[in-house]
Amino acid sequence: MAEAVIELRGIVTRFGKRVIHDRLDLAVHRGEVLALVGGSGCGKTTLLREMIGLQRPAAGVVRVFGQDPDRLRGAERAALRRRWGVLFQHGALFSALPVADNIAFPLRETRLFAAAEVARLVARKLAQVGLPPDTGDLLPAALSGGMIKRVALARALALEPELLLLDEPTAGLDPLASEQFVSLIQALRAALGLTVVLVTHDLDTIRDLCDRVAVLADRGVAALGTLAQITAVRHPFIQEYFLGTRGARRVAG
Repeated sequence: MAEAVIELRGIVTRFGKRVIHDRLDLAVHRGEVLALVGGSGCGKTTLLREMIGLQRPAAGVVRVFGQDPDRLRGAERAALRRRWGVLFQHGALFSALPVADNIAFPLRETRLFAAAEVARLVARKLAQVGLPPDTGDLLPAALSGGMIKRVALARALALEPELLLLDEPTAGLDPLASEQFVSLIQALRAALGLTVVLVTHDLDTIRDLCDRVAVLADRGVAALGTLAQITAVRHPFIQEYFLGTRGARRVAG
């Protein structure tokens, strides 16, 4: 069995009296691309945040690379956090900073790199995501939606992480830009040996990119497996989402 990069056991998530997750279990295997899918309000992004300690569950155990992010402090916590990168919804770039400074931000935060090394790494990351060097001089407001996603991805990859978390990476992109972004993730995964977890509602992305799908429903993981295995599960949400008129065409490719 493949090594578990992320392990969630008995996760309970509450917002006031509302229970989002109730004793949820999930493991993410090294080297796979896993999609988190579910209806609005099922806690997809919340679960992504809990995986890396940006939010604490009310109960349960979270382990990333065998460690609980919440139990680490100081240098140990910083070292663990350098092993993952995150692409947030809508890119979450710093609007007042040019692209190069956005990508350089996590590098400078570590205080481990000289200025010349930071500049070299920024240029390398721009090339890695398919953007020309002069993109580094632009402000985010001058970028297209697809370019914003690529810059945000370059920032997520700045520290050479092993684990990449993507929150709705193709949302808001036109079909061509979405297809190009998926191809980019495929190429980076192959080149860098990444483990990828993504929140998405895009069936084309799921079909073309993901090894397994975790369907969140009924406050837990209602189904987990390949797309073919998922679509065989007799669950109302799964049947409607994947096998409705539009969904069935996309799943079939």
